[in-house]
Amino acid sequence: MRYRNIFILIFSIFTGYFSSLFAESPYARKFEGHFQEYDGHRLDLIDKFLPKNPIIFEAGGHYGQDSVRFAQKWPFSTIITFEPNPHAYEKLLEAISNFHNIFPQNLALNTYNGTAVLNVCYGTTGDNPVFEGASSLLPASEGMKIHYQGPKIEVPCVILDDWCTENNISHIDFMWLDLEGLELQTLKSSPHILKTVQVIYTETNFYKFREGMTQYRELKQFLERSGFKLLSHWYTEGLQGDAIFVRQEIFPKGIKTHFR
Repeated sequence: MRYRNIFILIFSIFTGYFSSLFAESPYARKFEGHFQEYDGHRLDLIDKFLPKNPIIFEAGGHYGQDSVRFAQKWPFSTIITFEPNPHAYEKLLEAISNFHNIFPQNLALNTYNGTAVLNVCYGTTGDNPVFEGASSLLPASEGMKIHYQGPKIEVPCVILDDWCTENNISHIDFMWLDLEGLELQTLKSSPHILKTVQVIYTETNFYKFREGMTQYRELKQFLERSGFKLLSHWYTEGLQGDAIFVRQEIFPKGIKTHFR
C-alpha cells in the first residue's frame, strides 16, 4: 500500500493535482536555501544569473512546455533540447514549431555513445501515455515495477561532452535536467562542458524509484565539489524536488538581502 500511495502522489504532479494532495499527504513540502518567494517564478530567479542571450541545454524535453517557456523568457537565447521518446518528441516538435531558437534532438543523454533501452512509463495499467514523463534509461526498482509498466524501446544516446565537441558548442550557460535519476552519472561523464555551466536546475530525488537513481545528497556533494552552490531547493520530504545550483563565482554576495 505504501508504494501505491507514493506512486499516486508522484504521478499527480503530471496530472495537475499535486497541490490538492498535500493537505492529506504525510510527505511534507519543504524548502532549503534562499529566495523561497520565487517559487512559481523560478525562471525570474535564474534570469538574474544569465546573459540576455544564454545557451540553454535541456535534457528531458518531454512535450516541449519548458522549451517554450525558455524561448519566451529569453528570446535571444539558443535552446538545445534532448528528448529520446519518439512519441513525446513528436509532441515537442509541434509545441516548438513557431520558435526558431529551439534546436530539438531526438537523443538521450547518457554515459556512453550508442544506443540504450528507454523504459517508457505508461503507469500501473501499462497503457496510459499521460505518465510517460517518468520514462527513464534506468529500470524500475523492485517495489515500483508494478507502477512503471510500459514498453522498452531502443533509443540513440550520447555523452554530452562528445556531442558538444561534434556540434561546436563551446559552453552552456544554463542547464535544465529532468533525467529521472540519471543526473549525477551524466554530469560526471561530461566534465569539460560542466566547467562552463553557470546555473543548473535539476530534479532531486529522496526515494529509490529506479535502480541506480541519483539521490539528492550525493548530487549536491558532487556539484559543490564541481564549483557550484545551492541557491534554492523546493522539495517534498521523502520523495522528489527541484533545485537551483549557481556557480560559486556568481553566487550573490550578502545573501540575506533580496535582489533588487
